[in-house]
Amino acid sequence: MINNKLQNELVELDESPAFEGRSVMSERAVQGIPLAIEAVIGRAKLTVSQISKLHQNDTIHLDRNFGEPVELKVNGMVIGRGEIVFDEATNAVGIKIIEISPIGAH
Repeated sequence: MINNKLQNELVELDESPAFEGRSVMSERAVQGIPLAIEAVIGRAKLTVSQISKLHQNDTIHLDRNFGEPVELKVNGMVIGRGEIVFDEATNAVGIKIIEISPIGAH
Protein backbone atom coordinates (compact mmCIF):
# COMPACT_ATOMS: atom_id res chain seq x y z
CA MET A 1 0.00 0.00 0.00
CA ILE A 2 1.13 3.50 -0.70
CA ASN A 3 0.67 6.07 2.03
CA ASN A 4 -1.06 9.39 1.36
CA LYS A 5 2.07 11.52 1.84
CA LEU A 6 4.03 9.47 -0.69
CA GLN A 7 1.07 9.50 -3.10
CA ASN A 8 0.87 13.32 -2.87
CA GLU A 9 4.60 13.62 -3.48
CA LEU A 10 4.33 11.39 -6.55
CA VAL A 11 1.44 13.47 -7.91
CA GLU A 12 3.41 16.69 -7.35
CA LEU A 13 6.47 15.16 -8.99
CA ASP A 14 4.47 13.96 -11.99
CA GLU A 15 2.88 17.40 -12.45
CA SER A 16 6.10 19.37 -12.19
CA PRO A 17 7.43 21.09 -15.39
CA ALA A 18 10.38 18.71 -15.59
CA PHE A 19 7.95 15.83 -16.06
CA GLU A 20 5.63 17.61 -18.50
CA GLY A 21 4.67 15.30 -21.36
CA ARG A 22 6.12 12.25 -19.62
CA SER A 23 3.01 11.22 -17.67
CA VAL A 24 1.47 9.45 -20.68
CA MET A 25 4.69 7.60 -21.31
CA SER A 26 5.01 6.74 -17.61
CA GLU A 27 1.43 5.50 -17.51
CA ARG A 28 2.08 3.26 -20.50
CA ALA A 29 5.18 1.86 -18.84
CA VAL A 30 3.31 1.17 -15.61
CA GLN A 31 0.43 -0.52 -17.46
CA GLY A 32 2.90 -3.09 -18.81
CA ILE A 33 4.24 -4.19 -15.43
CA PRO A 34 3.26 -7.82 -14.78
CA LEU A 35 1.54 -8.60 -11.47
CA ALA A 36 0.88 -11.99 -9.90
CA ILE A 37 -2.74 -12.57 -8.92
CA GLU A 38 -3.55 -15.08 -6.18
CA ALA A 39 -6.90 -16.86 -5.88
CA VAL A 40 -7.36 -17.72 -2.20
CA ILE A 41 -9.83 -20.58 -1.79
CA GLY A 42 -9.67 -20.61 2.00
CA ARG A 43 -7.50 -20.81 5.08
CA ALA A 44 -6.82 -23.23 7.89
CA LYS A 45 -4.86 -22.84 11.11
CA LEU A 46 -2.85 -25.83 12.19
CA THR A 47 -0.23 -26.27 14.85
CA VAL A 48 3.29 -27.40 14.00
CA SER A 49 2.41 -30.74 15.59
CA GLN A 50 -0.66 -31.15 13.38
CA ILE A 51 1.29 -30.25 10.25
CA SER A 52 4.09 -32.67 11.12
CA LYS A 53 1.51 -35.50 11.32
CA LEU A 54 0.00 -34.90 7.87
CA HIS A 55 0.12 -37.79 5.41
CA GLN A 56 -0.86 -38.35 1.82
CA ASN A 57 -4.67 -38.44 1.40
CA ASP A 58 -5.30 -36.48 4.64
CA THR A 59 -7.79 -33.62 4.28
CA ILE A 60 -7.31 -30.09 5.60
CA HIS A 61 -10.64 -28.37 6.21
CA LEU A 62 -10.71 -24.74 5.12
CA ASP A 63 -12.76 -21.84 6.49
CA ARG A 64 -14.91 -21.65 3.34
CA ASN A 65 -17.63 -23.84 1.93
CA PHE A 66 -17.57 -25.30 -1.55
CA GLY A 67 -19.14 -22.86 -4.01
CA GLU A 68 -18.39 -19.70 -2.01
CA PRO A 69 -16.47 -16.95 -3.86
CA VAL A 70 -12.69 -16.97 -3.66
CA GLU A 71 -10.62 -13.86 -2.91
CA LEU A 72 -8.43 -12.41 -5.65
CA LYS A 73 -5.29 -10.76 -4.29
CA VAL A 74 -2.42 -8.71 -5.69
CA ASN A 75 0.51 -8.07 -3.34
CA GLY A 76 -1.58 -9.38 -0.43
CA MET A 77 -4.42 -6.91 -1.08
CA VAL A 78 -7.89 -8.19 -1.96
CA ILE A 79 -8.86 -6.72 -5.34
CA GLY A 80 -11.97 -8.76 -6.01
CA ARG A 81 -13.81 -12.04 -5.74
CA GLY A 82 -14.58 -14.80 -8.17
CA GLU A 83 -15.97 -18.26 -8.77
CA ILE A 84 -13.79 -21.24 -9.61
CA VAL A 85 -14.48 -22.48 -13.14
CA PHE A 86 -13.22 -25.40 -15.19
CA ASP A 87 -12.51 -25.24 -18.92
CA GLU A 88 -13.01 -28.73 -20.32
CA ALA A 89 -11.44 -27.80 -23.67
CA THR A 90 -8.08 -26.94 -22.09
CA ASN A 91 -8.46 -28.96 -18.87
CA ALA A 92 -7.65 -25.76 -16.96
CA VAL A 93 -8.98 -24.18 -13.79
CA GLY A 94 -9.77 -20.47 -13.80
CA ILE A 95 -11.64 -17.74 -11.96
CA LYS A 96 -14.81 -16.03 -13.22
CA ILE A 97 -14.78 -12.46 -11.86
CA ILE A 98 -17.93 -11.65 -9.88
CA GLU A 99 -16.64 -8.55 -8.09
CA ILE A 100 -13.65 -6.29 -8.79
CA SER A 101 -12.44 -3.21 -6.95
CA PRO A 102 -11.62 -0.09 -8.97
CA ILE A 103 -7.89 0.64 -9.23
CA GLY A 104 -6.79 2.80 -6.32
CA ALA A 105 -9.89 2.06 -4.22
CA HIS A 106 -7.80 0.43 -1.50
